[in-house]
Parts: sequence; structure tokens; C-alpha cells
Amino acid sequence: MNVEDIAKLIELIDRSSLSELQWNVEGETLLLKKPEPSVVQFGAYPTVPSSAAPIPSALPMAVAPTAAPSGPPPTSSLDSGLVEIKSPMVGTFYRSASPETAPYVEEGGRIEKGKPICIVEAMKLMNEIESDASGTIVKVCVQNEQPVEFGTVLFLVRP
Repeated sequence: MNVEDIAKLIELIDRSSLSELQWNVEGETLLLKKPEPSVVQFGAYPTVPSSAAPIPSALPMAVAPTAAPSGPPPTSSLDSGLVEIKSPMVGTFYRSASPETAPYVEEGGRIEKGKPICIVEAMKLMNEIESDASGTIVKVCVQNEQPVEFGTVLFLVRP
């Protein structure tokens, strides 16, 4: 077996889904293995073993004073009695079943608990999202075809 033959075998295994190739010819053995794929995690933070000592800061950090907010503090949706309907998954938000059809719900429209209100597409699967509450849609918080994360507020509803 010459270098050109070995190079061809390396190309073959590189282009294929094989992870290992063993070649036996006339008493010579050649074993080719692909390296293990790296695992990349997005959104995960590295963990520190509990036995690790905290790393002290080299310099103390100064905290700049902040100006007091002017006017009354903004009211949250829970303070004003509104119910937040949140995304149960990561995906792409759609207001209607298809581009040709009307949105499931409109601001000012009435919804019922358990009825579909939008779609979140995850991995090419269209998942109908049902309302958690009955009431009136006060605000649609997400634009059509916008990516959403788990827990993103989709709608504000006045019960």
C-alpha cells in the first residue's frame, strides 16, 4: 500500500459517515479513525466544582451612582392585572397557520382558554400554541416570523 492509496482512504472516510476504517491487505493493517466531534453548548455557563476556592478580584470595582428615575416606575404586566402568555419552546413565532390566512388573534380580540392563538415552529415542526387564559388580547408582544426563546412573552391578556 502506498501513500496515494492511504490518502484516498483518508478522503473516503472523511466524506463518509464512517467513524473508523480498518484495512487488512497481505499482512499489513491500517486503522483510520475520525476524531470525536466537539460538543458545543450555547447558553450554558461553565460550572465550577464546589471544592474550588473563589477567585479574588484583583482590584475593587467602583460603582458609579445612578440618577433617580424620573416619574413613576413603569408598571409590570402582573401589576396591572394582565396575564402573560409565554412561549413554551424555542422556535419561530407565526401569527397564522399560513401566509394566506388571517392571524389566529388580533389585539382587542377575545380568546378562550385552550384555543390556538399562534404557532411556534421548532425544527420544522409547526406547534400550535393554545391560550393559557380567557380574556381580551391587550398586546401582541412578538413580530410575525420572529425567533423566540423559551419563556418569551408572546401576548398580554386582560382576563
